[in-house]
Amino acid sequence: MSLALYAPISIACVIPGIFPQVALYTESRGNYVLYKDETRPFTDEDSDRLLNNNISTMYVRTGDFDVVSRFAEENLSQILQREDVDHESKCDALCQTSSSYLNDIFSDPEKSQDAARCQKLTGHLAKHISENKSIASLFEKMSISSPFAVKHSMQVAAISMLAWSKLFPEQYDLLVDVGVASMLHDIGMCLIMPNLSEEKDYWTTPSVDEIKRHPIEGYVFLRKHGQYSDLVLDAVRHHHERYFGGGYPGGLKGDEIRITTQVVGLADMYCTLVVDRPTRKASTPEEALAIINDETHKCFSTLLFTAFKSIIMEQLG
Repeated sequence: MSLALYAPISIACVIPGIFPQVALYTESRGNYVLYKDETRPFTDEDSDRLLNNNISTMYVRTGDFDVVSRFAEENLSQILQREDVDHESKCDALCQTSSSYLNDIFSDPEKSQDAARCQKLTGHLAKHISENKSIASLFEKMSISSPFAVKHSMQVAAISMLAWSKLFPEQYDLLVDVGVASMLHDIGMCLIMPNLSEEKDYWTTPSVDEIKRHPIEGYVFLRKHGQYSDLVLDAVRHHHERYFGGGYPGGLKGDEIRITTQVVGLADMYCTLVVDRPTRKASTPEEALAIINDETHKCFSTLLFTAFKSIIMEQLG
């Protein structure tokens, strides 16, 4: 059977008793085998059986995936608190819900009006980052998502929130807003390119001048359509400003750029370097940091970059 007919879901999302009435499948050597049809509920016995057989991923028909994704997002708190599933399965669930949310937003920017949805999802991500010593597994799982815009936005959120939680623990109350800003920092790109989900279009369609419009386009759109904080709006608007000048759209420099925006901008550059692109292979964390280091004298505060580098090498190096 064709892989395109089925979508994977983490076993952590399949909660006994309340999982939606959709068919579940297992996979073996490219074949998808019906485990239960939509008329039978998923039970505790089912969960125990699958977990005892080390099955961490189930499959649903692609037509049922939206229902399952929304269920997972609405029940994410319970999913992340489950004691019967392992850390990796919870990371899968967190990545799946984040990816589904961003696919929604980039396909239909009007959905960004639901600011509370993004805040709630980012709150779960913040809690996960705060409670775990390493985000290496989470960051790697995020890299599997597609298209680039989705994986990039998730990774920038994870790295920005990690950096903020380590550098400014006394300002933990800003962590969710830092995450929201990171998740939505490139929303202007989908306003410039309605077919953002087409991977090749992301890299080949826009001109440099068009790309440079995306921060202000995203800022204006979110200010008009959602209830977002000044911190979020500022980061969306100014994440391409540079500490020593020369950035856009405002040509800000130094302390004219909010420190939260500087963190998002630095994470944005790092995460762009560590993924494959048509013009170059992904850099290793060490290589990416070396490239940024060479640009620090014109792009970022030396103090901020030095601290950021230490965090990345500890977590991902």
